[in-house]
Amino acid sequence: MKECNKLKHFSKDFFIDIILICIVGTIFHFAYEFSGGNILVALFSAVNESIWEHIKIAVMATYVVSFLKMAIKEKRDENLWTSLFFKVISIIIIIPIFFYSYKAILGVENLFFDLLILYLSIIISQIIESYIKNCIVVSARIEDIYKYINIAIIIIFIFFTFWTPKLDIFENYTIKKYEI
Repeated sequence: MKECNKLKHFSKDFFIDIILICIVGTIFHFAYEFSGGNILVALFSAVNESIWEHIKIAVMATYVVSFLKMAIKEKRDENLWTSLFFKVISIIIIIPIFFYSYKAILGVENLFFDLLILYLSIIISQIIESYIKNCIVVSARIEDIYKYINIAIIIIFIFFTFWTPKLDIFENYTIKKYEI
């Protein structure tokens, strides 16, 4: 374990990432509909109002911002793939927990709460990512494994966009369907 600088967690990049991912995630929430159902836009944006698609917009926004940062930055962040994996996994866990909790309590679905959940999941996942980047030492071999796991996650999200399992998390709760 390396010495953990808690102040480093809340750097300028920390807040910029949150803002960028929230903006991109919000755009991805509406992009498919605004594109007129463009199949390429469906790869990364929500194609319906299922919980899965809400998770997808947060995950894909996280990957897009992370990949843009990788392309722009001269030096790669330590533990990049490992921290990105745990960031994405936290989003995958947090969104359904928050969604099903508010739905059970209020008995309704609401766009405002859906977006609020998106933003909260991004903030929490950013804290997790920052901790792993700044406080954990990961070997290059483990980092490589997480790189391939992240690629697999992206492929799974794209696959389930077009070949949707008949499970509650994939159901478009506004029209009670599973397809795009």
